[in-house]
Amino acid sequence: MDFKDKYGKYALITGASAGIGKEFAYILGEKALDLILVARRDEKLKEIAEEIKNKHKVECLVIKKDLTEENSYKELFDLTIRYDIGLLVNNAGFGYYGRFINQNEEKLKDMLKLNVVTFAMLTRLFAEHFVKRGRGGIILVSSLAAFQPTAGMAQYGATKGFELQLGEALSEEIKGKNVDITILCPGATVTEFQITAEGVPHSGMNARKVAMCAVNNLGRKVISIPGWQNKITGKLHRFLPRSFVRWATARALSHYLK
Repeated sequence: MDFKDKYGKYALITGASAGIGKEFAYILGEKALDLILVARRDEKLKEIAEEIKNKHKVECLVIKKDLTEENSYKELFDLTIRYDIGLLVNNAGFGYYGRFINQNEEKLKDMLKLNVVTFAMLTRLFAEHFVKRGRGGIILVSSLAAFQPTAGMAQYGATKGFELQLGEALSEEIKGKNVDITILCPGATVTEFQITAEGVPHSGMNARKVAMCAVNNLGRKVISIPGWQNKITGKLHRFLPRSFVRWATARALSHYLK
């Protein structure tokens, strides 16, 4: 697929300074898309942008923005709307592990701002823009945690479930409008996210393979689950009692409940 011909000149990627977001930048740069990279870490973004520009001879703009701030999604949209953005990669988010009742209130609120409010409103603005424009693509980064209740990361799993259901419903609402949507639902992935989430073991799938799954499925599948083991896990909840799913997930995440 020629992404520039199908979607347009630019891809906008949030949370692009590390992990899956960074790999999206490399992959889409290889596809000759010009990029707008968004994250809080300005210096890291500039390093990635310079590397991609030198290697692939594409334009690579950097925007430093904290997307937990009120109305940051609107500011970002207004700042970038003058560019021919044809692809949104809504990737920014963070996790927080432990017992819900013991977690820091401010950090929980920031998670809701980023994983729910900014995620939803940025998706809405660009979906509306792409429908009016007559073409576009949206990659939404959710998680395998979206498919079941996750004791040990209760609110994180709930935000990922929100993202998954929002993306699925939106894909139906704008079907036939020439706007492709895929929701990426990775399992454990080796990224800096694991550090931010506190205490998560450094194991899992390669971040590039995870990002490539979504890129390859855009326009083909609404839900993208990388890895056969993750695909099985993502479907098990359909066939098992919910009480068992809750118990099994809590057992799997029991080290976060100590």
